[in-house]
Amino acid sequence: MTIKRIPKESIALNKVPNGIWSGSNIAEVFPADGDTRMSCGIHELFASETIVEKAPVDDVLYILEGAIEIDSDGVVERYEAGDFAYLRAGARQKFTVRDRVKHIYVTFPCNWSGE
Repeated sequence: MTIKRIPKESIALNKVPNGIWSGSNIAEVFPADGDTRMSCGIHELFASETIVEKAPVDDVLYILEGAIEIDSDGVVERYEAGDFAYLRAGARQKFTVRDRVKHIYVTFPCNWSGE
């Protein structure tokens, strides 16, 4: 496979039923258990604080709507619509959403789900 197209009609946000991201919505465009080396999707979070003790993958976020505060190994930054964030694998991360945020994520390698 050298190219793969996902039509916009097939992309839908669905509730995350369990795990640390439960209560949020996600559309896994290129899922972690798929046939690509990277995963990508859209993630929508609501007022919450989520801690990832040791990030399993490198992650790039592009904020579409809202805002999020990210603490990565003690470095705290606030990201708003239009901002990009790069998060490195192995870091302790805390995600704080005061209202709502929607972002595109790209992870490498494709095992963010920890499976």
